[in-house]
Amino acid sequence: MENIDPARRAWLGRFAAMGMGGGLLAGGASLSAETPQGRGVARIGANGNRLIVSPQGPEDGGDFGPLTPGTRTSGLQEAFDAAKAQRRDLYISGGSWTIDQDQPVVYVLHETLRIPWMQDFRMDSGHCVIHHAAESGDAVVIDSQMSCSFRFGLIVTVSDGAVVRMRPSTAGPDRFRVITASDFHFAALVGGGGAWPGGEAFDSELNTEHEWKGTGLLLDAEPGPILTNLITATEVVGCAEGIHFRNACTDNFLDAPLIHLCRTHLQLGDPGNSVVSQNRVRALLNSEGIPKAVGARLFGHDNLLELTFGQMGEEAGLIFEEPSFGNLVTCPTFPHGITNRANRPTNRVVTSTFENTPTVTPAVPPSGEAAVNRHPFAVEIRVVKAGRVHRWTETSVVGVPQVFDGELHHGQTMTLNPGEGITFDYDQPPRWMWKGLLG
Repeated sequence: MENIDPARRAWLGRFAAMGMGGGLLAGGASLSAETPQGRGVARIGANGNRLIVSPQGPEDGGDFGPLTPGTRTSGLQEAFDAAKAQRRDLYISGGSWTIDQDQPVVYVLHETLRIPWMQDFRMDSGHCVIHHAAESGDAVVIDSQMSCSFRFGLIVTVSDGAVVRMRPSTAGPDRFRVITASDFHFAALVGGGGAWPGGEAFDSELNTEHEWKGTGLLLDAEPGPILTNLITATEVVGCAEGIHFRNACTDNFLDAPLIHLCRTHLQLGDPGNSVVSQNRVRALLNSEGIPKAVGARLFGHDNLLELTFGQMGEEAGLIFEEPSFGNLVTCPTFPHGITNRANRPTNRVVTSTFENTPTVTPAVPPSGEAAVNRHPFAVEIRVVKAGRVHRWTETSVVGVPQVFDGELHHGQTMTLNPGEGITFDYDQPPRWMWKGLLG
């Protein structure tokens, strides 16, 4: 270190004093000898500043585990509580680290695991299974979080509750009940719907009366908002509802490569409630043959979705419910059609074909009355017969009219975006044809 300047040498020496170069303790932190500044410096243990949950912890060296005295959550609840109290990160061991078995590590919950309010916290996990064995209630409930990162393996339940419920109920140091600026990764969320009864793959002929129950991922923003988070749920399976956004969920990014074997695979909002807004969702939805299965139900507004559908019920792939407006959905095809119940017809789809979503041409309304494009795509109006029209008016979504005086002519075209209207003033009605525009 002869050629290192004194300031740099002191900086490196501080790391040596902290134990970064060797002689680390097996866990926890202790105080070093006095530094040249005369203060003790905490030495980071071999596990870093994190706690460990292990398959036979604490007997196998982990800080917590199934052998934690009095635990009903395989040591997980105790580990999260300790991580919060000690301001440490947490690691849950996974892999096939079991004694004399080539099986995944399984941590059993006999009651709901409640993850407390955290800030600037990280939880990592190997590819383990968290199995909720209770017949009712949620498996995992995540309280308020800010600037945190969570990575889970598989979470499995047999109950009628949520596999994971995100619900910001507790006010943290900033006095907010909120889940924000955090990322969550779930390898799989397996619900109590019994995706494979008896160990066999789902068979629609044998399971038409099967009781599908529970929700895979429930973003429950009733106590406080859930906003600006990055959420990845690689697989969601075997639920009455796959993923459900409820109340003040805004500006979240959700990636769900496979939501399948559910009754309703994706739901944004609830009846009478359109506050779920400005979320970005990418998902593949496939019921794999469940009778009357629904792909996506949208009650919210101004959400951006990129979806792919497979094996849904008739006219149940994509449903725009009454409160919904301003949503944009991109999908290569809509094989099960689109059901449009929206009161404000401003939702929009972009697709490669309308083969399963025919454009309905409405009747020409009486003179002076408007026809509104209620399709979730733009339409081109073609005049088949001019009639005797002396004025027509195109009205924008916000009600601004554009008046044209004069006659129509055969073959004339006009374009209406979703929610726009057109009015003819005539002595003899024209005839028209509507054609949906893909882009």
